[in-house]
Amino acid sequence: MSKEYEKPTEVFKPHNNSDIEPTESATTLSTAGRLISYNNQLKDGLENGYSFTKLLDQLITTTHADELFASARALSTYQLDTAYLTFPQQYSQSDFYLIFINRLMALHDRERVILQSSDQYKELYHEFPGINSAGYFIFKLESTVQGGAYYTEKTTGEALFYLNLEKHVLRFNSRAVTQLLLVEYHDRIGQDSIKGFEKYLLDIGNFLKKDYGFDVDFTLLDPSNSAVYQLADSNLPSSIIDRLFVEAANGGRMLELGENSSPILRLDNGIVIELFEQHNYEENLDLGWVIQVYDQQHEVAWFDVLLRYEFLRTWYLENLNALEIQSDVLYFN
Repeated sequence: MSKEYEKPTEVFKPHNNSDIEPTESATTLSTAGRLISYNNQLKDGLENGYSFTKLLDQLITTTHADELFASARALSTYQLDTAYLTFPQQYSQSDFYLIFINRLMALHDRERVILQSSDQYKELYHEFPGINSAGYFIFKLESTVQGGAYYTEKTTGEALFYLNLEKHVLRFNSRAVTQLLLVEYHDRIGQDSIKGFEKYLLDIGNFLKKDYGFDVDFTLLDPSNSAVYQLADSNLPSSIIDRLFVEAANGGRMLELGENSSPILRLDNGIVIELFEQHNYEENLDLGWVIQVYDQQHEVAWFDVLLRYEFLRTWYLENLNALEIQSDVLYFN
């Protein structure tokens, strides 16, 4: 056989086993990684739950105003559940607003509302002695990016005030306060109980302002003589002022005319009510009609006058579309 047809010699070498990966190796490593990740996620969930319990401890036991506020603000947006760990029994974020208000009142020895629990609705609620037969109160979270929550009477749905812990804002809703306390509750609840509830609302605003620097608008609940209550109708019809003369006479009072023919009404204990057009003379602007209440102690608000004097309450409610005290339109329609 010639050399060109000779088969070349083949040399066979044994395989080196160390160079060959076992077929199950990738699966084993992937499974181990998933287990480690799962375990770490559980640890994170448990740590998240433990952090929650520390904040809750602080909320319900602290005697320091700053700690109370910090825990309430954190819990009001806290997400307790994680993708790997769910707690079946827990309070809602709105419940922590209620707890915060109770604890704030307790720090000032003014805790008058009772914190109750509803098994039917699985929520906490406030019950105020004297008006608990008519209704109770919860917080409803604001669902937009604005955040915060509305203190709401459960039966009627009237939102009395808006509270935002992040923005340090408290705004009262004059329409809801009027409808609930001067209409819905007026003939069913004693005046002393309504006054007590009004004092409770004022305390909330005053303590938030004093302790945490909140920006508070009391609207018709503001008892300061410097309070100017802006009316809904900037161009108040003369017929409504004429009607005030009639109602004042029905109440045994004589309406006077002050500067620029502004109606002035003098009530008991040196209380004076004035209705007038407000002007910004520097910018030559008419700011519309307002009401102002004067008393020596700075203790009487427009709400107090309406609650006490039937003839003024009748005049106000019959002409509410024009006379309603304006609330912050950013939070109330």
